[in-house]
Amino acid sequence: MTTQKPALSLQYVLNLEESQDGFKLITLGKKQFTQFITPLISIGLIVFGFYVGFNGAGRYYVGLGALFLFIQLAVRYWLLPMIFKRQFVRYQLGKNEQKLALYQDYAVMSSNGRDREFSYKEVKHFAQGKLTYVIELKTRAVLIIPKRALDINDQALFENTFNKLRG
Repeated sequence: MTTQKPALSLQYVLNLEESQDGFKLITLGKKQFTQFITPLISIGLIVFGFYVGFNGAGRYYVGLGALFLFIQLAVRYWLLPMIFKRQFVRYQLGKNEQKLALYQDYAVMSSNGRDREFSYKEVKHFAQGKLTYVIELKTRAVLIIPKRALDINDQALFENTFNKLRG
């Protein structure tokens, strides 16, 4: 019996910035339109308040819309990144060495001494960010792969492997 050699094999340890980029891709990146619904509602409240008249009840609409908008911005750009960083440091998530091997019909992900084999047919979503690639499987498992772990030729092979699954 012969052992099949992987077409691509990588080893990496994620840092905080890469983990945040991957997390942002998997949570906000898939729903570009829906991430703007709540801020648009808040802006709509502000506009409606000015339409009704700032002297009367409109000032309450403007205040409420501004408050909602401020809370949304604070949560998205301050609170969630702070909590993510705290959890990353606390549980030392970046100290886990991970390995990914791509074969012809499947891939093997290794982390914490455990191997997980998955077929390319199990890939539900593939996204590319500034620092990372994110692969979401149909089982809702998420793989974050840093771009720095791949050289130029490997990046082309990696992207082609998963981009062909989209179409």
